[in-house]
Amino acid sequence: NYVGTGFTGLDGHVLLHHVFTQKDADVKRGFFGGMMGVPRLFRIPAHTLHKLGHLTTGMLIRGYDFETDSDNRENQGVSLKLRKMGLSPCNWGFWSMQALLRVELVLAIYCGFFWSWLAQFVLSLWMNTLLVVSSHDFTQIIEPDTKDWARFQLLNAHDMVILGNPWIDCFLGAGLVQHRAHHILPYQKSGWANHYSEKFIEAAVKEAGLPWLPPKNLFTEILPDIINRQLLVPMCDPVSRKQTYPSFAAEHLSPSAWLYTMVYIAKGLSGIGSV
Repeated sequence: NYVGTGFTGLDGHVLLHHVFTQKDADVKRGFFGGMMGVPRLFRIPAHTLHKLGHLTTGMLIRGYDFETDSDNRENQGVSLKLRKMGLSPCNWGFWSMQALLRVELVLAIYCGFFWSWLAQFVLSLWMNTLLVVSSHDFTQIIEPDTKDWARFQLLNAHDMVILGNPWIDCFLGAGLVQHRAHHILPYQKSGWANHYSEKFIEAAVKEAGLPWLPPKNLFTEILPDIINRQLLVPMCDPVSRKQTYPSFAAEHLSPSAWLYTMVYIAKGLSGIGSV
């Protein structure tokens, strides 16, 4: 999972994104789904509060459910299988980090640094939220019917430039700025491995006669498009993405839109949308 969002949300990244890249089942295509039903002016604060709910109680509730439930469509019987094998299903890394985050929050409040803690939470949350969907153009699918898996992954992902130094960018982008390498070799355990292997992938791509396009700039090419397409668009149905109100005023004055926003925020406290 992504370093930044891994603390407030978990998904089966390889199974739910790499296998279904650019398909309807691709978890990234619906990453902004829930917040799209919130009016534009409330979208950023509502999603921030939703994720704050994940950080306080939501992730604890969902983490407990995930590890104690028996076989179902969410955990696919993993915990049940581990118990039968005599192994502990407990994800100690997850629980240790969740404990650390809450200790940090309590100490920040106790020492009078809550607002500075909240500022860094909001900044890191949104930077990472935008990074999650920065490596694909979800408005265009190239060669959707090709049977060549690596070719499809190459054509439907792009690399990023953040500051211009690939080593620093690798760190800032959680190892995923070399996104074509990440998709063609998804099980590499290090972002540095993605960076190192990129030169070999580039050579193979050019030998196969496929395009090797330059990376896109995060700030001038990627973020403006994502913000316009996800944060500034009119309120719409989270699933169909069809506009639900005819005007800016209508969506902000609708009682049902206000109710949806409040329910969306509250769902964060129960962990909905986190795991």
